[in-house]
Amino acid sequence: FHPLWLLAFKLMFYGEKDTRTFVSWLSGPLFFISIVIVVAWTAWVFSDPDNEWNIVARVVAAERTGCEPNYENYENCRKEPGSEETCFYVEKNDGKESLKFPDGCDQNCTRVYNDCLNGFILWIGPVLISMTTFFLSFFCTFLRTEGAREKDVLNFGVVWIFLIFAMWVTTSLAGTAAGVAAALAALTLASFVASAMFVAVSFSKAERNQNAAAVFERLRQKYGKHLDVGRALFVVTCAPIVLLYLGFSTVNQFIRRIGIFPCSQPPGEEGGLFTSRTRTQVDVMKSWDRAKVYTFAVYWGIAFMIMQVIVANLTVVFLSWIIEATEGLGLAPITAIMCAVGVMMFLLPPVPGVPVYLTLGIVLPAEGHKTLGWAGSILYCTGVGVVLKLFSSALQQKGIGQNLSHYVKVRQFVGINSILMKAMRLVLDKEGLSVPKVSILIGGPDWPTSVLCGIMRLSLPQIMLGTTPIIFLIFPTCLSGALLYMASVKDETGNPEFAWAGTISAITLSVTAIVQFGSMIVAAYYLEQTAGKRAADVDAILDDREVKEADDKAAHLKRCYRDVTQWDMVPFTAKLLLQTSLGCIITSCYMVQLFSSLCFTPHSLTDSIDDNLDGKVANLFLPLGWVAGGLFCISSMLLYLFQSWGQQKAHKLSSGVVVSASPDESPIDAASTSDASGPRYS
Repeated sequence: FHPLWLLAFKLMFYGEKDTRTFVSWLSGPLFFISIVIVVAWTAWVFSDPDNEWNIVARVVAAERTGCEPNYENYENCRKEPGSEETCFYVEKNDGKESLKFPDGCDQNCTRVYNDCLNGFILWIGPVLISMTTFFLSFFCTFLRTEGAREKDVLNFGVVWIFLIFAMWVTTSLAGTAAGVAAALAALTLASFVASAMFVAVSFSKAERNQNAAAVFERLRQKYGKHLDVGRALFVVTCAPIVLLYLGFSTVNQFIRRIGIFPCSQPPGEEGGLFTSRTRTQVDVMKSWDRAKVYTFAVYWGIAFMIMQVIVANLTVVFLSWIIEATEGLGLAPITAIMCAVGVMMFLLPPVPGVPVYLTLGIVLPAEGHKTLGWAGSILYCTGVGVVLKLFSSALQQKGIGQNLSHYVKVRQFVGINSILMKAMRLVLDKEGLSVPKVSILIGGPDWPTSVLCGIMRLSLPQIMLGTTPIIFLIFPTCLSGALLYMASVKDETGNPEFAWAGTISAITLSVTAIVQFGSMIVAAYYLEQTAGKRAADVDAILDDREVKEADDKAAHLKRCYRDVTQWDMVPFTAKLLLQTSLGCIITSCYMVQLFSSLCFTPHSLTDSIDDNLDGKVANLFLPLGWVAGGLFCISSMLLYLFQSWGQQKAHKLSSGVVVSASPDESPIDAASTSDASGPRYS
């Protein structure tokens, strides 16, 4: 409601001022208010232990907000068979609330309230308001210059992308803290709505159209070769919304035709199923290279499923098993085991480093605090994490990347001659420490970044030097892990021994997210600046001759593939394969994203596989999760069949064979057969 009451204030006291000018004034006040709110909230939280968020506060909040406990996996947690009351209760002595667990009532029964997020959102509400206000203050700075400029809109887009990235990372980390994901989703939506309202009132319709046209033209000029990738992302994320929009347009056109409302616009001279505006938009989408866009859309969906299922779920389950298996061992054996596991995890391309650092923070302080104390064990954990990261990076660079650099196909695959790779080489080849170099090495994905350094044959000592500031990411992550463990420690009564740890862990996890994706955004910025402002230096880097020759040979085949997969030439069966593949992956992604609690059993690093999953990893997947996984597999298989058909047709065309677009030919037959006389990939 920020935009509404601010605009109401403007109408009451500054009615004569232009709306855009008034909005531009708000930058400083909004920034100040956001700081005041977060400082006041922090002071309130630490002024009284009862204001901290912990298991007791969660149970009390659930009961006060009327949230029903979920006994689906905890039937033994009922007070009596068939009763809706829990076997535990909250008792207040001397003004302090605590949990009481009668005999036979397990302390894990508090999990019946895991789905109750209303209390947490209310508790974290001031922080969400502060972050929204902080975001709006930055947005208002882009309206300070006179006139509507495309640069303002592009800058705003960069800030909003940063917000999305930060929320995504924090949400990924928030699997260890119930409620944060829902709260951040609400923040993202609120920020988008608020900024959209500011845009709507700050620019006239003509200015908005002019800005949009300027931005699209700039994107087309600068990223024309990669626009299909962006269109594919739009398809895989917004396809259901587009279908809903088309449905509303159909209803709208129907109402216009029957003339039920005299004030309705005419249906248009062309007639048709959709309104004139919708027809124009549909025609634009029809002009896309649909086979290419749909293929990239499936790739986006596959990448999302890998990150969401393998990284966000299975990795957590594996690491929670490691935590459970190493419990009770000495500090030295645990350190050795975690180093071995950490190296193994780092060698897996899709696995990021943050879950590994979190696990170190949970496991090592749990044992190390007995001899080193909490502070000493956290510092020890941070040191182990830094050594582990540097060793793994060296192994990835020299053992994997440098060996792969001997293969032309690998160098061609990573685009060694591309402007992006040359700009990256220019930044990383510089000796010493610099902000661009450090941001790339810290913000970039762990495995790909180190392996690319090896493929480019960069200096190992210089890369290790540039990676050492990783400590600013590892320390808050290890601290978060230690705090998560401390928050799970309970006294003999079943109440948290460190009630404040859960609150601090939420804050440190946010710091981790900001450091990680802040460095990623900075890395992207400097790569863009290097490619633009140091274009002469980038062009001076010689092309890899072998890769250039391979690119030239592949270019003809790519053109042939593009020609045979033009949508009008693709037979019905092939179209059906690709469209079905796209539909399956979109459905799968939406299932996992919107109905995650129905797809997977909630499991965090501090959970036990025996208690939470009945000792079976397969129990992580609920029935809807298996359906989503099945759709993912079907989509991947159908995409493979379509591409096999397209590649066979492209081979024939490249060899001069006339390619027929007969609808009778099955792509499945094309995938299982090959033309013996046709050319082969070299």
